[in-house]
Amino acid sequence: MLPESCVSVILSLTSPSEACKYSLVSTTFQSAAESDLVWERFLPSDYQEIVSNVCNNYNNNLKFSSKKELFLFLCNPLLMADGKLSFKLERSTGRKSYVLSARELVITWSNDPMFWVWKSIPESRFSVVAELRTVSWLEIQGKIRTKMLSPNTKYGAYLIVKITDRSYGLDSIPSEISVQVGNNQAMTNTAYLCSLDIKKQNMKNLFYSNRTQMLKSRVIEGDERVLNKREEDGNWMEIELGEFFNGENDDDEEEVKMSLKEIKGQQLKGGLIIEDCFAHILSFTSPIDACQISLVSPAIRAMADSDNVWEKFLPVNYEDILLRLMHPFVYSSKKELYFRLCNPHLIDGGNKTFSLDKSSGKKCFVLSARALNITWAENPLYWTWKSFPASRFYEVAELRTIWWLEIQGKIDSRMLSPNIDYEAYLIVKFVDRAYGLDILPSKVSVEIGNHGKLEGSVYLRQQHENEKQCLEGFSSSQRMRSMAASKGIEEKKKREDGWIEIELGDCFRSLWDRLLHFSQAAIMFDDQDLGFFANFLGIFIFVLVIAYHYVMADPKYAGN
Repeated sequence: MLPESCVSVILSLTSPSEACKYSLVSTTFQSAAESDLVWERFLPSDYQEIVSNVCNNYNNNLKFSSKKELFLFLCNPLLMADGKLSFKLERSTGRKSYVLSARELVITWSNDPMFWVWKSIPESRFSVVAELRTVSWLEIQGKIRTKMLSPNTKYGAYLIVKITDRSYGLDSIPSEISVQVGNNQAMTNTAYLCSLDIKKQNMKNLFYSNRTQMLKSRVIEGDERVLNKREEDGNWMEIELGEFFNGENDDDEEEVKMSLKEIKGQQLKGGLIIEDCFAHILSFTSPIDACQISLVSPAIRAMADSDNVWEKFLPVNYEDILLRLMHPFVYSSKKELYFRLCNPHLIDGGNKTFSLDKSSGKKCFVLSARALNITWAENPLYWTWKSFPASRFYEVAELRTIWWLEIQGKIDSRMLSPNIDYEAYLIVKFVDRAYGLDILPSKVSVEIGNHGKLEGSVYLRQQHENEKQCLEGFSSSQRMRSMAASKGIEEKKKREDGWIEIELGDCFRSLWDRLLHFSQAAIMFDDQDLGFFANFLGIFIFVLVIAYHYVMADPKYAGN
């Protein structure tokens, strides 16, 4: 049997919930699980400062018989900072969460009694809340230092509100919401400060659709989230402002900024009560984390496999994606659904495939040849559409012969995961009789919205080892073009399934980008070539005309 001190060290590396369960194993485990050595590891490193702030707020010198008693005390919501903050530990993990009162938020014009009223209501945890009377410019901001939060933890920022019976103007257009950590790029989205009434929305679309669309066009694109009832207290509603990950917090203390704005509609709005804004601990940071931590114990596995965890890893529009599947399937849990979606599925009539990246949950799409814009693709002289056993799609496009090769693809960037670096590839296969694809490099490009075009070039087939031999017989202009285009050549590589990947470029998908456009073009004639061809054709026709007149002038052809 291990000494009690060794058992204590082992238990201190688990979690509060696990320590409580192991205390039921034996008296030795119970004694070890109750020790201060174990529970001090579960307390935050700054717990003494937290206890001091709580004591100052309650004017009381709190004393505890053990670290476990202190931990359980801190798991209850406690007011601090003169009643402007509420603090508690999450019971199962010991991670910190904070709630900022309305007084701790920056609310535009909140001190003007014409627009806002500060009042006490029994159901609030804080002494006062802010009630909106009427305003045209609604802006709410909150801040918290990252050092106050638990390190290596994913947080969600929420605004807690209540809608009165006499509310108005809150559902005209969505509000813009954002979360920003330090100087990093802000995560933005949109939300309605109401639970949308379907009948009301239908009536509004019927009579005011043009005005509604005009107002919504002023706002950034987003998910248009709505208020949800809080599980802990159904009297209040919560809306998620965004998520963020709090790292190590060693020496680089940063500020988390959370905001909600509705300043573009210019309509009057009222009937909103603001209680607080809080940073809530979310589930595991990634699917990999959830899978790894599920190996710790059966209890942790049950928690890690729950739908609450895995729904966070699914895309926000996963229900819409399921409706677009060519072959729907049945699933028993969100975890099963996640891993089923990690395999490619045909969507949109078989013109695309969709899959999730298994390690991160980010979305990936593949466009079929039918979804691309291929010049002269419908002319059987140049292209043939055929089924191909090695393809994931119903048919592929095979090039017969052509001198102008141009392929373009487009995808709405709102279909992709936000704030992610994406790469675009063209997937091809070469037949044994392929020709003319290694003479000049093709131009490739990727363009997203109006942010400029990234261009490069690539040889569709491998050039000869000796470039000089490859260029023999070319005109001087073609040699110059080939050498100039050889700079900045993009990579291509062979896939495991035998197809060739040609990288067209990469791009960063931000929250406000709309359309991603990528293309590949191999144009075998330039302006100089076409000019030479036109001159040659003109001279040839001129010679034919002279020959015709010469023949017709011969007497022996007279009368014919």
